Amino acid sequence: MKKLVYIILCVMLMACNDDIYLSSDFAVGHAMRFEVTVEDQPQTRGEVLNVNDNEVTRDFKKGDSFGLFIIDGNNEFVGQIDGKNAKNIKLTTPDGKAWNLESEITKVVHKLGYRYVAYYPYSADFDNCASPADIQKRLTAPADDQSAQAATDWMYTEPTDPQTNAVTTLVFKHKYAKIDIYHSFTQDHTCNWASMYKFTKTVDENKVEHYRYILNSPSLQTLSINGKYTIGDKYTGIKEFSYNCPDIKVENGRHAIVYTYRMDERCAIDLGLPSGVRWSPINLGVESSNCMADTYMSDSEIAAAINKLGKRLAWGELFEKDSYTLGTYIDGSWNIMPSDITETVYDAAKQLWGGHWSMPSAADINELIANTDEVSRVTIHSDEIGRDINKITLRSKINGKEITFLTNGYMNGSNIGNPTSLYYMSASRTSYAGNYTSLYSPTQTSNIYRPYGCCIRPVLKELYIYPDDKKKDIIVRHIDALAVDLGITKTVTETINGVEQEVTYKLLWSPFNYGVESKVDLKTYNGAPINEDYYISLCKKNLGMRLAWGDTEEPASFHKPTYNNSAIGNKYDWVIANNDKDSRNLLKEDDIVQLNWPSGWYIPTARDFELLIANVTITKETIDGHNWFRLTGKNDYSDDSILIPATNYIDNKDNKEFWGSDVYLQSCTIGPSGNEPKQYALNITSEGKAYLAPGAGRATGLMIRPVKYVRVQK
Repeated sequence: MKKLVYIILCVMLMACNDDIYLSSDFAVGHAMRFEVTVEDQPQTRGEVLNVNDNEVTRDFKKGDSFGLFIIDGNNEFVGQIDGKNAKNIKLTTPDGKAWNLESEITKVVHKLGYRYVAYYPYSADFDNCASPADIQKRLTAPADDQSAQAATDWMYTEPTDPQTNAVTTLVFKHKYAKIDIYHSFTQDHTCNWASMYKFTKTVDENKVEHYRYILNSPSLQTLSINGKYTIGDKYTGIKEFSYNCPDIKVENGRHAIVYTYRMDERCAIDLGLPSGVRWSPINLGVESSNCMADTYMSDSEIAAAINKLGKRLAWGELFEKDSYTLGTYIDGSWNIMPSDITETVYDAAKQLWGGHWSMPSAADINELIANTDEVSRVTIHSDEIGRDINKITLRSKINGKEITFLTNGYMNGSNIGNPTSLYYMSASRTSYAGNYTSLYSPTQTSNIYRPYGCCIRPVLKELYIYPDDKKKDIIVRHIDALAVDLGITKTVTETINGVEQEVTYKLLWSPFNYGVESKVDLKTYNGAPINEDYYISLCKKNLGMRLAWGDTEEPASFHKPTYNNSAIGNKYDWVIANNDKDSRNLLKEDDIVQLNWPSGWYIPTARDFELLIANVTITKETIDGHNWFRLTGKNDYSDDSILIPATNYIDNKDNKEFWGSDVYLQSCTIGPSGNEPKQYALNITSEGKAYLAPGAGRATGLMIRPVKYVRVQK
C-alpha cells in the first residue's frame, strides 16, 4: 500500500542546504555524511543477549566514536585538507544514529577517486597508520585486564567507494568482540569457559559482578555457560550453588548480559505501596527447580507454591537445621551481625534467590500492615507440618491487588510453636540483641527470639529512579523509528546544482507530546534491565510539558507580564497584518524540540497544522477516564494514527498537570494580531472539530507535538 520510499534528512525543510546533494562532477569535492552498519546485522552493534529468550537489540550508543581515513586515487591516505590534518578523523555519535566530526577540518569530502576506510573504536594510537592493513594490525587483542577497557568491539571496514546520494554507508566487520556477563550474586564465582576466552572480573557500586570476556572469532558460536557460586561464610556455613545456561548463541558485536537469578523478579506483586516495595507471592524455599535453569516458574506453579511454607531459618542463617536453639545459633554472643542484615551475607533472600531480592525490613512490614485489609481466611491442610493452617489473603487499600500468607508458627528446638499465627522474618533487629521484628498477624508485628526458625517472604525494592535526562535519552534514541506517517506530503521547488526542481517531502508526527519523560516515572532495581518498549508505551498515555511560546524550560507558572518582560518575550516583536506564515517562525535557538531531539524534529508550523487538519479524520476516545482524540490518516493510511490528549491551556496560573476537554497544541508561528503578536495554535474542540486558531497568547501554556519532514525518494 505505502510504496513511496523516503530517506531522513539531517536538516529541516526550512533550512535545506545545497551541499547535501551529490553533483555529477566529483572533481571539486562535495560535503557528504556517513552512516554505519555492521556486517550481517540489520542495524548496528548489539547490546543485550538474554539467555531466556535470546532477544537482541542493536544500537550504537551516545558517545561512540570511530576513526576515518580517506584514500586517494593512488591508494594512499590523504594527509591534509585545506592545510589541516585529514588522517584518523574522529566522528562521534550524539544519539547512536548521526555521526558528527570532531576534527579541525570542517567537512569530509567526496570527489573523484576518493574512497574511505574506518575502524571502531576511535583511538589516537592510529594517527600514524599508513594503509588499511596497518589499521588491522593495530586492532590487536585487548589486554588480559579488561576492567578499564571501555570499547565493546574492535571493528574495521574495507575501503569503501562513495555512494551516489548524500550518504555513504560504512560497513564494519569484527576483529574482536567483547561480552559482558553480569552476575547478580556477590560471592566468588568460577566457570568452565574455555581458556581461549580471556576474562576480567569487576564489581560495580551495586555489588553486581561483571565478567568481561573477549571472543576472537567473527563467526556465530553456540556456548554453554556453566558455573558455581560459593555462598555463606564461616558464620553462616558454606554451600555451593551451580547454574547452567546451555546453548547460548553469541555473535561478535553483541554485548551479552546474563542475569542468573534464582527467582524470577517479574512475579513480584505491586500493591501500590508508597515506598514502591513489591512483595513475592511465595515464601523462600518453595521455588521450583525451573528457577535454577533458564526458564521461569509458570503462573500455575506459583499458584501451587502459595500453599507451601518453605524454609524455616534462624535470623541471619542460610540453611535449615534439625534444631533451633541458642546452642546451634551462629551468633550466640549477639555481637557478630549488624542490626540490619538487608543485602548482606546474612540476608537469606538475597543469597538464595539472588537478583535484587532481599528480606523485608521492619518498616516494609509496617507499611504492608498499614496499607492492606484482611479479606479472607481459609483453612487448608499443610503436609509440611502435618496439620491444618490458615491461608490469609490481604488486599491493598491503594490498588486492590491481593497477597496471601500462611499461618506457620516458628521452630523452637525441633518443635513448631504457635502454628495458628503468622511468623514472617524481617531483616531488622530490635533494641534487644536477642530479638528481631516479625510479621505476627495481618494487623501487628511481634518480637521473636533470633535463634528460632521462621519463614521468609522476600521483597523487591525500587532502588533507582531514572532522572529525566536518562529518560529523555531513551525517547531520543527511539523517536525516528516511532515517527508516524499519516500520508501527508508537501511539494516545494528547490534549486539543486543550479537547477530548479520539484521536491516532495513527507510530514511525520511524533506519537506523543514533547516532554513526556518528565511526567512518567521510570523505576527499576539496581542493575536490572529496563523494558524500554514498556516505558515508551507509558509515554504515549501521558500529557507532556506545557510551555510558553519560545520557552526552552518548563516554567513554574504562566504569567503574561512576566513573559512580556522576559528575553523571549522581547525578542520577537513582529507585527504582521497579512496571512503569510512562512517568515514568522521561531528561530532554532528558541525551538525546544530542535535543541533536544535528533536532527529534523521541530515544533510544527501553522502550515503543518493546516496540512494535518486537511488530511486526517478525527474521533474522540476515552482512555483511563480522560478525553483523547485520535487523528487517523486517509485512504492508504487509514491504519495509521496519532493520539492527542485533551489538555486545554493555562493562562496566568501555576503550571499544574491537568486534563481537559479540548486540545490546544503550540505552533512555532506568530499569528497576525495587531500590536500584540500572538501565536497560531491547533485547537480540537470537545466535539472533534479542528481548526487553526490565530489568537493564542504567547505567554499561554500549551503542549507541543513535534514533527519532522523526510524527503521522498522517487
